[in-house]
Amino acid sequence: MRRGGACLIWLLLAFAAAGPTGATSIQYQLTPLGGSHFRYDYTVTNDGSLGAAVPLQLFDIEFDPALYLETSLSIVTPATLQASWSELILPSQIGVPALYDVLATAGGLSVGQHATGFAIEFDWISSGQPGSQTFLVFDPVTFDQLEVGLTVAALPPDPNPAPTPGTLVMALTGLATLGGLRARRRSISCN
Repeated sequence: MRRGGACLIWLLLAFAAAGPTGATSIQYQLTPLGGSHFRYDYTVTNDGSLGAAVPLQLFDIEFDPALYLETSLSIVTPATLQASWSELILPSQIGVPALYDVLATAGGLSVGQHATGFAIEFDWISSGQPGSQTFLVFDPVTFDQLEVGLTVAALPPDPNPAPTPGTLVMALTGLATLGGLRARRRSISCN
């Protein structure tokens, strides 16, 4: 085996041995509701950073009172999602922002699972538009902080998605098969 191939194999083995490389992911979609009134819709994903057997059960999203009118924070999550999650707005304290506190009432999110539809309406009192927020993940029993991250804007759906590699391979295989069938018909008709 060439030296470059051996290095590639060692690199792949090192990544495989490192275990899960993901992190809890919270994406948001921002919807303007008129004037300074907005809505965040969140999708929360357990990507495995908490451990393979650890469900995501408790998270908070920070609302800085210098940016968001705290008294305007309103939970508007659909009832279907509220059946499995308890949601609260915890007021700010000195040095601590207001928190959108979410606790699973039935199991939480296992690795690879996501929940979408968590929603908050609010008034924005700063310049520009609202953006990313800090979120924290906690152990629901000990309240130990397990992870800190930033929410990320969800990308809008691509109106012209590029084909996936699998789709491209299938299309090329189909074209090659058709080409082979045509060549075979020509050779049969010529004989």
